[in-house]
Amino acid sequence: MRGSAAVRAWARVHLFRTATAALTLALLGLGFFYSPELLTWWLRGTMRLIEAVSGLLPYPWGDRVEIAMKTLGGHFWIQITSAVVLVRAAAWGIAAGWRHRRWRRGPKADGGTFRNP
Repeated sequence: MRGSAAVRAWARVHLFRTATAALTLALLGLGFFYSPELLTWWLRGTMRLIEAVSGLLPYPWGDRVEIAMKTLGGHFWIQITSAVVLVRAAAWGIAAGWRHRRWRRGPKADGGTFRNP
């Protein structure tokens, strides 16, 4: 019994991860066609973030980190990862609100005493 609960929890976590990654890629694809200015803003924002973080490092290392991130594709992975984190945070907020709303509703209409924590 305990093993099946662990497998269900593992599957739920990985389903959520896969779904949010797929949703993020779909949103980026839709943004490419319907709202390229938003993607341009996202690209410039992540580039400014890379420059700001690498500017905090001492002289030879800051320049090296900036070059490595920009030329070796690190900026691409930072953009994708930060977009996935943003989508997951939004999904978490929606799910937390949904759970809170269900919890506050109280007992079921059929007379049961079910309260979802």
